[in-house]
Amino acid sequence: MIEEFKADLTSLNSLQIYRKYVLGGDCHLLDNHQIFEIRETICENFQIEYNDVILVGSGKLGFSIKPSRRFRAFNDDSDIDIAIVSTKLFEKIWEEAYLFKKSGADWPSSNRFFKYISEGWIRPDKLPTSSYFTFTAEWWNFFNDLTSSNRFGPYKVRGGLYHSHFFLQEYQTICIEQCIQEAF
Repeated sequence: MIEEFKADLTSLNSLQIYRKYVLGGDCHLLDNHQIFEIRETICENFQIEYNDVILVGSGKLGFSIKPSRRFRAFNDDSDIDIAIVSTKLFEKIWEEAYLFKKSGADWPSSNRFFKYISEGWIRPDKLPTSSYFTFTAEWWNFFNDLTSSNRFGPYKVRGGLYHSHFFLQEYQTICIEQCIQEAF
């Protein structure tokens, strides 16, 4: 798929590539049953729409488009990356994080957390690790349980939470635009 992707970099724009490869197309790592199973499990756990659970990254494409790993093939050290798009869940966590910070609680990565919030997504590794902020443990326990189940292979399953499809599309198309620039 990487050769087709690289060829499309010269003839399609970043939005078209996003639609063709990220939203559409085959998944490199998982078969249709596994895709259904992982999406169904996630949407049921977080009470979100099925179509708001999207496989992204090298597990989906077979290679990475992130700058630090550009065109590196999916391998044994790779993760299965999931984009969860939910305005309701995003805003709930944002409000809880704001109140947690406002309380003066110790949260060394709060500035980085709020930087990502401004870009429309929540990086779980920047959430507060306090027992008073229970969502962090719930998030990691859920994804660690998915990983340890081995239902999707021996790979870590990780997720990011996006405010809307707009922000997911923006994040992905920025990486795709960088790929396009490198192609010329």
